[in-house]
Amino acid sequence: MSEFLIVHYKPGQQSSMQYWVMGGGQHPSITLGHGSLEDLQAIARGKKVTILIDAHYTTLESVNIPSKNRSKQLQAIPYAMEDSLAEDIEDTHFAPGRADESKVPVIAIKRKLLQQTLDIFKQQQIHVDTITADSVALPGSSKQWCILLDEDSALIKTGESQAHCCDRQNLVVILQALLYQNLTAPDSIRYYYKENDTEAESLLADIDITVNAQSYKNHALEIFVVNLNQSQPINLLQGEFAQKRGDNTWLQPWKSVAAVASIWIILQLGYDSMLASQLEVKNQLLSKQIEKEFKRAMPGAKKMTNMKKRVERRLNELKFGGSAGNKNGFLQILSKVSPVLSESDRHKIKAAVYRNNYIDIDLTAKSLQDIEKIKDKLASIPGIKTVLSTTVEKDSVSGRLRLEAKG
Repeated sequence: MSEFLIVHYKPGQQSSMQYWVMGGGQHPSITLGHGSLEDLQAIARGKKVTILIDAHYTTLESVNIPSKNRSKQLQAIPYAMEDSLAEDIEDTHFAPGRADESKVPVIAIKRKLLQQTLDIFKQQQIHVDTITADSVALPGSSKQWCILLDEDSALIKTGESQAHCCDRQNLVVILQALLYQNLTAPDSIRYYYKENDTEAESLLADIDITVNAQSYKNHALEIFVVNLNQSQPINLLQGEFAQKRGDNTWLQPWKSVAAVASIWIILQLGYDSMLASQLEVKNQLLSKQIEKEFKRAMPGAKKMTNMKKRVERRLNELKFGGSAGNKNGFLQILSKVSPVLSESDRHKIKAAVYRNNYIDIDLTAKSLQDIEKIKDKLASIPGIKTVLSTTVEKDSVSGRLRLEAKG
């Protein structure tokens, strides 16, 4: 049996990388650990190496390309994804997967970053067979979204080939914005978070969609390994980055690898599964009784989700005569200022961060006057307080707009 090494790689963090190893032989061994790039040199010897690059450094999208001709698809993909990329398409490497009808899944990454990654591992004499985005190995569909939360960030999968990244503190705001943008909400959300993360357990309590929560023991790589074989493989090492050594048809061996990994994860969660089975009948009876009382309290309700929060919210509305909502929220501020921000092509928005009832927007323009015009127009909007700070560079001007609701 072949031996495999899977590395979860965050660029710039070569001193501590998570890895998963499956040894060969009649009794294969499995190891989940972390170490430096130098430590991996000995571990990688004789193994097929796969690198999962952190999703913050890649873009995963499903692109609509009418043509089934592969060469025409490769020509059209960069221009179809241009608006969703922060970098110029000339500086970006595009790796398409297998097309589904007119949809083509694509991973985009900075060409310079991909080359640096290969060079770093090559310096340690580690031959890399496959590089892909970790978001590819996260399950998700339009009917069941998936969220993976770690200590610093969150990865949201809204389709088989559609992923979004954000800081942990902005997860709820970004998730609500994505739900608002989509015409059809998912039936449920699969939610992974680290064991004993008490904050994570209640983070999605106010989301009015069924949330199926599951914890992982040590590292998100546990989730990626189990789902990697079930996902559509997209190897970034194609085109100009295609590797010369060996054959890149790496999917076949993963069936046995994923099976062993699944057994290992199931054993870790065995006690919880057994306990859940014993309580299943009792929980069903209790759930029916709760739903019955909920329908009596709220006869117009269509979904039996977040019943406690919804009843408490309804009681507060009856007590205080209704609630006008949070006028200072992200979407409320954004709805007022977005017409001004989108009416001109003389500036580019680089980032937007929402916290404490205000939005910080980083943008660039060719001249200070362009940014001042935007600021003046925003300041004239009723109910919006605007603060501008700028930095003048050689060929452009960078600015930060702070937008805050008055009152």
